[in-house]
Amino acid sequence: MHYHIVRMRRRFPLGLAILFLAFALPLSLGKAFNGSGDLSPTTTLPVVQVEASSGGILPGSCSSAYAIPMDVVDTPRAVTPVSKTLMESAGIGQWGKWDPLSITYLNPAAMVDPSQAACASAPDIRGRQGLTFLNGIEENVNFGLQDVPWNFNMVESMDLVEGPPGAVYGATQPSNGYVNYITKQPYFDRFRGDAWATMGMYDQYMWGAEVGGPIDHLAEGQSSKLGYRFSYLGMNNGSYYDYIFDQQENFYGAIGWHPNDRYRADLYADFGTYSYMLEDVLMNRPTEALIQDGLYYPGYPPLPQVSSPGTVPANNFLGTPVPVSRRQTIKYPGDLGRAITGMAQLIQSVAVSDDLQVVNNTLFWYQDHIASEDEILFQEAWDAYEIDNRTEVRAQFTTPGPFGRMAQFLDTGIEWRYQQALAYDSLEFTVPNQWSVFENPYLRNGAFTPAFQAWVGNPSAPGGGEWLVPGGPYPFYFEPLNGATGTNLTRYGKVSPFWQQTIQLTDTLSVILGARLDLYMISAQTPPGTPAILFEQLDTTQALPLFNVSPTWKPYPWMTTYFNFNWAQATDVGGAGGYSPTFTDEAFHLLNELEELGVKFSLARSRLFLSADVFHEDTYLFNYLEPANPVQINGFETTATFQPNRSFWIRANYLLMTGVENWSSSPYGPPLTQTYSTTQADRLGLPLDNQASFPPGSYALIGWPEQTVSGMVTYQDDSGIGVTLGGLFFSDMYLGYEHQVRIPPEFVLNAQVFYAQPHWEARLYLFNFTDEHYWLPNGFAFSRVRTLNLDTVYAGWPFWIEGTATWKF
Repeated sequence: MHYHIVRMRRRFPLGLAILFLAFALPLSLGKAFNGSGDLSPTTTLPVVQVEASSGGILPGSCSSAYAIPMDVVDTPRAVTPVSKTLMESAGIGQWGKWDPLSITYLNPAAMVDPSQAACASAPDIRGRQGLTFLNGIEENVNFGLQDVPWNFNMVESMDLVEGPPGAVYGATQPSNGYVNYITKQPYFDRFRGDAWATMGMYDQYMWGAEVGGPIDHLAEGQSSKLGYRFSYLGMNNGSYYDYIFDQQENFYGAIGWHPNDRYRADLYADFGTYSYMLEDVLMNRPTEALIQDGLYYPGYPPLPQVSSPGTVPANNFLGTPVPVSRRQTIKYPGDLGRAITGMAQLIQSVAVSDDLQVVNNTLFWYQDHIASEDEILFQEAWDAYEIDNRTEVRAQFTTPGPFGRMAQFLDTGIEWRYQQALAYDSLEFTVPNQWSVFENPYLRNGAFTPAFQAWVGNPSAPGGGEWLVPGGPYPFYFEPLNGATGTNLTRYGKVSPFWQQTIQLTDTLSVILGARLDLYMISAQTPPGTPAILFEQLDTTQALPLFNVSPTWKPYPWMTTYFNFNWAQATDVGGAGGYSPTFTDEAFHLLNELEELGVKFSLARSRLFLSADVFHEDTYLFNYLEPANPVQINGFETTATFQPNRSFWIRANYLLMTGVENWSSSPYGPPLTQTYSTTQADRLGLPLDNQASFPPGSYALIGWPEQTVSGMVTYQDDSGIGVTLGGLFFSDMYLGYEHQVRIPPEFVLNAQVFYAQPHWEARLYLFNFTDEHYWLPNGFAFSRVRTLNLDTVYAGWPFWIEGTATWKF
């Protein structure tokens, strides 16, 4: 990356020193317990390893909900394990990043904001972007605003958990769910590898290779103790939309050392470079005429009249709606996204005895990126890293109980995190509806307008005015006082003792109890480049508790019923996972509460899996430029998975979810960049991009279908030829709180034809093969970018084809 922030770079060696201690100290502990082969007992505790499921679609064991391996059918949470087979079937990662809908075919509670499709590290879950975990540790930098495209090259499989994390994992911010990525594991059995290439319509080109195997050379019949795996991904993707592209290179490596049954260590590392165009704003001026008939309002004001908020009556320059290509955008061709990411993770476990284990997990994440969307005008420059270390002591024992002896499992320990974030963000000047897809694209730059230039160097302007980012590309601006929008220089530490205990009360009744305390020590300030008159600083210590209780009743071996209660306080965040110096105490005590009642069945000799649950969540929604606001959601979901044999499987899902935003105690209601449709602005002579709020009160969630149905079916014959069909159905979605613009019910169908052999395979993806003209909101439900929903809308890709060929050796 060409542009770096000098002050942050000078402090980076401190992070390396801390990282060295985090890795070296637990490693020395592991060596102390290693000893000779004669001291290796056979432990009866669950083997502590990262489970990387590569095939199958029926749920098995999963550790992503409670940190210890549990059968999914017995786990008292809504959990969706996504194996490599399911990822390939749904097309997850086939775009080289998160796309809006592939995950929804597997779980209707999960989608990806179209505005974040290029840059989300996790999908939206139950209406909000999910948290991101890597092998059980939260990755907190790449979250919230535009960030960086997610690297699927390092992903073996993933678990999607609905609702906030429990006591062992914890969370920095409120969430309705999270994704725990299981990274690719080293090979210990034999040398193997593959090479692959992907090509698709609209200039989609990806390629990669992978090798791995044992490093030590042992006699025949002996198992390897040292293994490795290395993977490379290259990408040069265009897009269906004008000006959009995505170029990546990722290098991933894993080394495992398993000298005996008592000690094991696995080290994972990843490095990625990215060059891309953000997709936040594509087609603007969404109206019923655009969605139903493909008609767009042309016309735009003279550049000197473009302002935020807009002042020129729309009927002064808008023309009669005319047909428009769904590929056209209001992107400024000079927009950019550039990034570098680095990851290292060391997971170690020591079996002290049959009933006692010590597990240590350390994650380091580094990210440096800049991004701009000058048409709105959004600019961002981040430089951040985080180090997180969790040590767990796991013990199993029995105690007397009211109904006899009780088997118990204890997981307790401490987690600490250090994070440093330097984030510059500008998003106060937003004018998306004042541009037209038909105008000269090189004029769509908010910085060219006299209105924006009047904010430059003006401390009285919104957010403290616009100031040049020191050391950044020019012109590149930031607002010092834009709150949760992002700008901050933060250094903080967090110490989190936790306790989780599983108690088997009877043969059929058990309960999981958990508690955690997150102690934050935060120092945040406005970053270098902020004028002295606007300087703000915040030094605070905050204590945030978490409790969870999960009783489970298993009346039959094939049936489990459960209740889950999770109560926690979490924090609002700014850019790069840091904290704004303007935050009040309220921003550090946001409620995140879940009640969930469910039932799971494993039938037909474990070939049929059924689940259903009802849930209620009290949480907060994040807002650009505004404090977080309370919200409630309620829902019912059910899933059926059937795999009678290796040749055939089917999965079907249904979700009903509603939500209410509570703005009753605020001086204003929910804000939108434009609070009425473009049609109404034209008819009544109102300005576009009026930057206003609705009155205080309660409002239904916008940009979210109350009902979603999804499913997939696959058949593969003995010759290796197979076919997969997937379908989605959404009920209607309203873009604004005034319910003037509606996306009607719609469906999307995908298909895949494949031919798999031991040494090679080919897959042909047929996306949207009925060529539906479907639309999606710019931001779903809780998304921060829902404020732009009456300014910009996502025109779904039409029918398109992509193929992948893989050679295995």
